[in-house]
Parts: sequence; C-alpha cells; structure tokens
Amino acid sequence: MVSHTLKIEEIVSKTKDLPTIPAAALAVMRESESATCSAASIAKQIMQDQGLSARILRLANSAFYGLNRQVTTPQDAVVILGIRTVRNLAMVAASYPWMSKPIKGYILGPKEMWAHGLGVAVGAQMVAQRTKKACPDLTFISGLLHDLGKVALAIWLESRSQTMLKLAIQENLTFDEVERKVLGFDHCDVGGFLADQWNLPASLGAAMRYHHNPMAMEVPDHSVECIHIGDYMAMSLGLGIGVDGLKYELQSDCLQSLEMTVQEFEEIFAGFPEKFHEYEEMFSLLND
Repeated sequence: MVSHTLKIEEIVSKTKDLPTIPAAALAVMRESESATCSAASIAKQIMQDQGLSARILRLANSAFYGLNRQVTTPQDAVVILGIRTVRNLAMVAASYPWMSKPIKGYILGPKEMWAHGLGVAVGAQMVAQRTKKACPDLTFISGLLHDLGKVALAIWLESRSQTMLKLAIQENLTFDEVERKVLGFDHCDVGGFLADQWNLPASLGAAMRYHHNPMAMEVPDHSVECIHIGDYMAMSLGLGIGVDGLKYELQSDCLQSLEMTVQEFEEIFAGFPEKFHEYEEMFSLLND
C-alpha cells in the first residue's frame, strides 16, 4: 500500500478545480493587516468584486448583528461592524462556494466540509475569547480554512479512501497518520504548501500545517492550539467528520499551554452547539 510516488508539488499542479479565494477577499485580508488600513481602504478592496460586496451586505444586515438601520455600502459595513468583522465576512463569503461542494475523497457530502470548517472556526474563537491568548477574529478565519489541503488532496484519495480507512481501523491509526504512511505527507502538509504558494498570511499557513499537531511547532502558537481544540470539538459533535474523524486525538498539552483547565474546556464545549447554530443560521443566507 505504501507508494510515496507522489509529491505535493505534483498534486497541486495536476489537480483540476483547486479552490480559489477571490482576489478581492485576499486583498481585504492583507489590507486589514496594513498600518494604513481604514474603512475606506477596506471598502475599496471589497468593491472590486460585486458578488462579494452583495454577499457581505446580506450578512451584515442579518438578524445576527441586530442593527437598527440598513447597511447599504461596504464602507457602511466597515464603519458599523468594524474592520475585523467585515474581513471575516469577506473570507466566509469567498470560501463558502467551494467549501460547500462534496469532497468525495474524504467521504464528505455537500456542505459537510463547510459545517466542519465553521464548527472549528466557532470553537476556536470561543477558546481564544475565553483564554485571551490569541486574536479571536484571526483565529476564526484560520479555523474556517484549516482544512484547505483536503480539497487538493481529495481527488487523489477517491480510489484509495476505503482501503485507507480499513488500514486505519486495522492498525488503530488516525486518518492523517494513514495519509503519511501511504503518501509520505498528509492534508496538513498540502494545506501549508498551498498557503505558501498563495502567499497567505502566516497565521493561516500555520493553522493549515499544524492543526492536528500544534505541539510540533518550534515556537508555540496559541492560535493554532485554539484551532486544534476547536477541531476536536467539531469532530466530537460529528460536524463534517467523513473519514478524517476516525480516532481524532486531543493534545492535552494545548490546554496547559493556553492555561485552560478541564472545567473551562467543558464549559466551552457545553456552550459550543448553541453558538455554532447561531452562526450557521446567519451564514445560511449565503444559500440564496
């Protein structure tokens, strides 16, 4: 079963229909980190893409935010909701179309990858807010996109997934361990490679590369630790688990690094389903 004949570069170069993040959304992300960032500069980037603008305004006017007046322009949205919130809405609106597609190589049906990504984003944000060790807004986006590598790798797994699943059960391995055994790398490595190729912010690349094993980082990254815990919570509730949910292991060292007690974790976990459904209801507006 072990081949190690493929390389990540080959997979990325030969995979059709790779996910794409619209240029306007990436520009919003980069502009939000600029020292000269303003409501006007963010709005300018959003307005490069009319479809993206419309989806952001739809979300900004949702009941989730409970605004007492209608938001009619991207600049209004930034002024009222703030740069970080609108940046997150831009990335959500931009990623929703491809994250909602079925990912057959991981046995994920329509919208299952989306549900999982959203669950990780919400859980990671809750942990970041509770511990105050990481930026909740950036952690949300990194959590949402943490499994980007799956989309690129899935096509190569379609004919192998059942055999790999059997191997995981027989040898009591996690699915990412099976990926490494069969391919020589896993979806985390592919995601990190894509992040580098697309020049995504370092925080996103770290989340994609280390979300299964944050303790492997040379320098601890609390945001990635939050995402790992969010990933565990989403898996535990069965949100878009596919084959990757088999034997998911929580690294308890993350709790210690974040100075979070088991009781605090259990409290966050207890409130997680309600918070997830609040976000899920808002983002259902993207279905229209």
